[in-house]
Formats: sequence, structure tokens, C-alpha cells
Amino acid sequence: MLPGWNLFPSLLVVLLQCLRCDAFNGTLVDKVETMAPPRTPPTPATPWKRPPIVYDRDLVIELVEAAEYPIEKHVLTTPDGYILKLHRIPDPLQFEDTTTPTASDQDSELLRFGPKNRFRGAVLLVPGLFSTAADFVVTGPENGLAFVLADAGYDVWMANVRGSRFARKNVRLNVAQSEFWDFSFHEIGTIDIAAIVDYILRETNQPKVFYVGHNQGMSDLLALLASKPRYNRKIHHAIGLAPVAFLGTTENRVIRRAAELTDRLYATLRSMNVNEIKPSPDFVRLLSGTVCSGETNELCAEMLRGFLGSTVDRSRNLLPIIVDDLLSSISTRQLIHFGQLMQTRKFQQFDHKNHMINMQRYGQGKPPEYNLSRVRLPVSLFYGTRDFVTSIKDAYKLKDELKNVKHFIEVPGMNHIDFVYSDKLYGLVNRKIIEIFNEN
Repeated sequence: MLPGWNLFPSLLVVLLQCLRCDAFNGTLVDKVETMAPPRTPPTPATPWKRPPIVYDRDLVIELVEAAEYPIEKHVLTTPDGYILKLHRIPDPLQFEDTTTPTASDQDSELLRFGPKNRFRGAVLLVPGLFSTAADFVVTGPENGLAFVLADAGYDVWMANVRGSRFARKNVRLNVAQSEFWDFSFHEIGTIDIAAIVDYILRETNQPKVFYVGHNQGMSDLLALLASKPRYNRKIHHAIGLAPVAFLGTTENRVIRRAAELTDRLYATLRSMNVNEIKPSPDFVRLLSGTVCSGETNELCAEMLRGFLGSTVDRSRNLLPIIVDDLLSSISTRQLIHFGQLMQTRKFQQFDHKNHMINMQRYGQGKPPEYNLSRVRLPVSLFYGTRDFVTSIKDAYKLKDELKNVKHFIEVPGMNHIDFVYSDKLYGLVNRKIIEIFNEN
């Protein structure tokens, strides 16, 4: 018999046991068969809902949310790389009202805004120089144009153009580079406004938008339509509030003297490499948080009365917010461009004060005038009798140059800034804007 043969039966028994067991950490454990869990029927698919978006806080969002209106912020990039933020009070039909209105609610709504739950179209609001989208909400839901238009059934979009507080980024440049500030209202109109209009049409699936521009906001549109007439087909009706195009006949001595010094100022700023006109943040905080608040409100009013006129007296409680909104950056070229318009009394492109640069840009030694005969869409113009930037003569000259002015409205006692900051906006201006738009 071979050595160890007598161990074979014992090994065989162990082998058979291992076939019926699992080895774990050297210990034999009996194997327990587990049952598969019962299959549960699949749950029915539920429609996807976009989660609420948490936006970066800014003055516009805070003012709109404080008034309990919906607010969205959209971001787009222009062909030359500027990143613009748009504020939107959306189409009211997107938000169903679950409350049952009373008879008195219905009567008051019909009296002020017209039929309920009727979508009337998208409207673009463009602020003026040194301003942002906050212009159209700063006076609150009773007077702010954005609120009033939203209540009337419009999908309201508020623009922020390059260089302003909400549009200080570029995909290739930063604000410390002089190239970032190489623009005036011409580039804002032909690039920014064109991109914004196209974006709104894509987002809303509307064929056209309504347009309201204050101050430079109307200059932007006129530059766009004179340079790219195809955008006449994309706008229902344009309204200019204290529009700036032809300048130079104002009786304000400070503004006239500043216009006379435009060339000297431009040469000085270029030699100092100053490309941005930006109020100091410390100065803004001092004015809005200290001087224009509390007991020193009267001091702030005296400081600003020469600039804001009667707005200071009418909207005294809003002064801290107005100061915070107004003091936004602009490019040096923007300011110089308006000074040149006052000098020449022509609505023309920017004069580089260099024959070779003008030849490269325009093909001629002098900047060309804008051909306003290309502005074909319906236009309505509002001007104030106390405007310190433009004059009644300037307003009439613009009216004569445009070929399709539907309404030319004089607002007694209104100055240049009153069109966005007055506490009487609804009765004097905003109600008329709604009537004009409703005609379309």
C-alpha cells in the first residue's frame, strides 16, 4: 500500500463537505440560499420641471423681488466678446393666478391696465448714459415703467450695455485694458442692441419686439437702424424718452462750456491713458449710504438739484437708490462722442481727430453723418420743457429728420432725468406709452 493511502478517505470526505459550503476566513460556514427580491413595477414618468434658479444679487433683482414680481436674469455674449446681462419680468401668462379676483379688483385692473391675462408682446427697455436696467424699476411698482408694462400684459426685458455695472466682462479682454473701452454708442447700438433684439426674438418666439430708449438708449437704436436697416423689420414701435441725437442748442451754461472743451478734454484723457469714467465705489457708498440718507438728505438734495432738477424734490425718499443706480461706468469715448455732437450739431459717428484713423474706419477724413432716412419703423418721441441736456429745437430737428413719427409729445415741467425718476411718471408718461403700444 502506498504511503498516505489511508488518508485518502478522510480527504475525500473533506472535499465533499467543501462542495456544500463556503470558506470564509478559514471557517466552514453553511451556505444559505437567498431568494431574489420581488420586482416592483416601474413608477410612471413625471414631467420635468426646471428647479428654481438662484441668481447673483443685484439692485434690479432686489427691487423687483421686493415688489413681489417674478424676475429672471439672462446672459448673452456679443460677436465681439462682451458678456451682457439682461433682466426680465416674464410674460405674466407663464404664472397662473390661483386666487379668485373680486369685482373691485377686476374693475380697478380694467381701469388701469386693460383686459386681464392678455399677452401683448415683448418689450425691450434700454437705459441712458451712466445708468443700468434699475432705471425702470427704481421708482417702484406704481411708477416704474417695467412694472407698469408687466401689469399691462407685456413680457419686459431690460438691457445692460457694455461697460455698465452689469456688463463689465469680455471673453478676451478685461476692464484694465484700453481695448475693452474702445466703443461709444455706435458700437452699443450696432452690436449690443442688435444681439439683444435677436436674443429676445429667439427666446420668446415673437416676430418683433417693442422698444423704449431713454437718453442714449434712443441714440443706440438710431445708430443701429441707420447702419443695419434690416432691424426695422424686428421692432413694432420705438419710443424715445428725452432722446439724444441732435445737440448743441441747450441753454445750460455748464453743458455748453463742457462741449466747448471737448477736444482739449479728449487729448488730455488720451495722454493720461484714461479710458473709463468710473465713479469711485467709496464715493458712491458715501453718497447713497450716508449723505443721501437720514438727516443729511437735504444736503444731498442741494448737491444734486442742479443735475436732477425737480426730481430731487419729487422723489426725495428715492435719492439713495437713485445715486446708487446713476453712478455707473462709461467709456471715455462715449462722453467725448456726445461732446462732439454738441460741437458739430450733427448726428454723426465718432471723430477720432486723426485723419488716417478716420480714413481707415470710414473711408473719409471726417466722420459720416447717420442716414436717418433708413429709420422706417414707427417712432414716438417724448421731450420735456425743462430738459437741461437737449432743447425743444433739438427735439423738433430729430422729428423732422425721421420719416415715420407717429406721436410727438411735449411733457410740461419734465427735465431730462424726470423721465425715469419722477414720482409722477405713470400719469404723465407711462400710461401714454401703454396706449401707444396697445395701438399695435
